[in-house]
Amino acid sequence: MKHLDPRRALGAAALAGTVALLAGACASTPQPAPDRAASESATPGSLSARIDGGPDHPGVTITGATVRPGANGDGELTMTVRNDGSTPEHLSMASAAVADSVELQGGGPYTDSPAGVLLPPGSTATFGAADGPHVVLHGLHGLTPGADVPVTLIFARLGLVHLQALPAS
Repeated sequence: MKHLDPRRALGAAALAGTVALLAGACASTPQPAPDRAASESATPGSLSARIDGGPDHPGVTITGATVRPGANGDGELTMTVRNDGSTPEHLSMASAAVADSVELQGGGPYTDSPAGVLLPPGSTATFGAADGPHVVLHGLHGLTPGADVPVTLIFARLGLVHLQALPAS
């Protein structure tokens, strides 16, 4: 039987403790980044949210967020987004639990770019209008009449914005 050097045993125990501590820290649930402050007022059939971007960006105002199902199993998020700032903003990504995937499409003066749909300073974009940008919800499922639809928008400067869209009636 081979005897273990006490210093090696102590080193091995310290290493095992360190590995366990690091594994526990890595396995813990990460804390989400703080969301932007939003003041919301909802009335039947409409939603309005003002998202404050802080001192570097006055923010955006989102109104009329509605999910409209289409005949082909896809749908669309319609809304009006006003860039209240003096610098360009981009809607970079969007997601909704009721869709398999979400696609952003530019339209009119709101062009697609690698950063997303461009929202020029002081502009108002009507998503879903014939000549405006679009948020297409592919594989729409699980819409419940009268139940809010959680939507996440990611803006280049503002970051993550959570809102509740209304299903079209």
